[in-house]
Amino acid sequence: MARPLSGAHWIRQVRRDWTEAAQTWERWEPQVLHSLAAVDPTLFRALDLRPGHRVLDFGCGSGEPSLAIAQLVAPRGTVLGLDIAQPMVETARRRAKLRGIRNARFRRGDVAHAKLDGRFDRVVSRYGLMFVDDVPLALERVGRSLKPGGRLALAVWGPEDRNPFFRVRAASALPFLNEPPPDPEHFPGPLRLARPGLLPRLMRQAGFRAVRATGVDAPFVYRDEDEVIDFTLRVPGPLMRLYDTLSRRDQRELRRRLLRGLRPFRSGGVLRIPGFAWVVSGRR
Repeated sequence: MARPLSGAHWIRQVRRDWTEAAQTWERWEPQVLHSLAAVDPTLFRALDLRPGHRVLDFGCGSGEPSLAIAQLVAPRGTVLGLDIAQPMVETARRRAKLRGIRNARFRRGDVAHAKLDGRFDRVVSRYGLMFVDDVPLALERVGRSLKPGGRLALAVWGPEDRNPFFRVRAASALPFLNEPPPDPEHFPGPLRLARPGLLPRLMRQAGFRAVRATGVDAPFVYRDEDEVIDFTLRVPGPLMRLYDTLSRRDQRELRRRLLRGLRPFRSGGVLRIPGFAWVVSGRR
């Protein structure tokens, strides 16, 4: 099994992956943002947003849900979007400008280590916490950044058996690995906080009260199998790095394995892959 990444190595790897991923992420923006937004209603209910709130969105990526929240807390409220990859921050700024949203600003930073200005009424992260190197430290710092009574709401992917997209990727890659795959709880990736009860326990240990976990169906929707395979193999990460090391023959075989795994999810002219996420919230 691969050795766990160290803190510094972890941060460098995550920053490099998401910096390289930004262009691909933007190219597939309609599909990506549509699928990820399935958790937004549950996140927003947990946050109990009000006009005038000051909100931090860490791991904001290309600007969601920062931009949606900015409209809900307007006109006096503000949103700070924080992301480790500068190209993601630049995309978020372009999207804000195009939509005429002036009460959201974006800057590069890692929530576990960045200097945060002042205190917030609400903190949110949609699929960002899984990539933080030190989750307990990040939760502790978030707690200190919240005003008394402030709320935190986090979305993370659930178990692999509820997320066939991740299961198909792992099974397709397995024959080409030279060593057992890493423990997902010790590497940056979508299943890092998937285990039921793990994130609620970490939040309680960080001092959050009234912690609640809600399961949300969050399917992926793509035009067809080729589209999702192209996207999967162009987003920097373990699977893309593996693919780049393979011979042409093995690359074709990996694509065939992905195709076979994804084909059963074709429905109504598009590919609809079931997904499941946790939305975990608590008060300071």
